[in-house]
Amino acid sequence: MRQHASTCPSDLAMAGKAATPRPRRKRTRHPRLAVGDRVRFAEGTLAGTGVVDAVTSDYSIIWVWTDEGQGRRMFLQGYGSIVTAVEA
Repeated sequence: MRQHASTCPSDLAMAGKAATPRPRRKRTRHPRLAVGDRVRFAEGTLAGTGVVDAVTSDYSIIWVWTDEGQGRRMFLQGYGSIVTAVEA
């Protein structure tokens, strides 16, 4: 029976080398906001202000009750959304 020899460049590059970590892509990180904080948000064409309703323990997801009747919105960290605290 014939054995298959790999010619994949990644296999050749990794032969005899330790794996090097890939550079991380830059991600927008949400600030550490608390429930009840007034915020300004922007995502795509949507922008406005509101109040933080809930956050996950790692701050990767933020829910905001928006002003101007836009309802409750969820913002995911690293997907183009910007959520910042409004100075009082």
